Amino acid sequence: MQALKEKYGSQALVTGASSGIGEQFARLLAAAGFNLLITARRQEELQQLAAELQQQYSVNVEVAACDLAIEQELDALIDRAKALAPGLIVSNAGFGVKGDFLQQDYLQLECMYRANSLALSKLAYHLLPGMVAKKRGGLIVTGSVEGEVAFPYSAPYAASKAFVHSLTRGLWVEMKPHNIDVLLLAPGSTDTAAPLQQGMTRNQLIGLKPPAFVAEQALRALGKKMVVTPGFTNRAFIGFLKLLPRKWSTIAAGLGMKKAIEDARAAVGRR
Repeated sequence: MQALKEKYGSQALVTGASSGIGEQFARLLAAAGFNLLITARRQEELQQLAAELQQQYSVNVEVAACDLAIEQELDALIDRAKALAPGLIVSNAGFGVKGDFLQQDYLQLECMYRANSLALSKLAYHLLPGMVAKKRGGLIVTGSVEGEVAFPYSAPYAASKAFVHSLTRGLWVEMKPHNIDVLLLAPGSTDTAAPLQQGMTRNQLIGLKPPAFVAEQALRALGKKMVVTPGFTNRAFIGFLKLLPRKWSTIAAGLGMKKAIEDARAAVGRR
């Protein structure tokens, strides 16, 4: 991990750093000697993490509590990040919803689209030029296996991640001549609060991987791969769906997602 600092410099930005995969990215980068700008909506958790990392690793950790779905807060974060001039960016923030499309709160869906998709686009557009000028840099973007195929009953979330996957793959090619490494992290089942908040239960999450493992795999793959999906089960699952004709992969994904949602609701009802 020490080679990351030698390659990308000493400054890094991590979004969605208050828990889960983002928190583990922050921990690993601090251990590698990076000074950090960490951001998420929950300021208290960010401050606790910053204090711990500064004490443990003697690095500087700045906190920027913000909601990436709110344009003014995103713009303020971009201004702070420009001043930091990070050589490594981990765009990890996002959230999801599950269930029938027409039963969702559309305002929540719009917030999800802004946080999951548009925030990445704006961050990349305004921060990559600094890397281009220096002729070095790294960008890791957290997508999802759901960004690889259509997922009925999780359609808005999957669509937001499909945007992320397409943009990140395109940037992987465009940034190569500028010596900037781009990686799409497409995790499957990960042991974080996110799937539980979407109504899933842990026993439904096949191939569950610890967030530290997922973050470490991404950092090791940066500069070597375009896409990484940690865990054999997760890779096999999405690989199987991608082998099917698109119609049948969509039907299969929808059947699986609908059953998972129904089973989760039944489990809650039995408590």
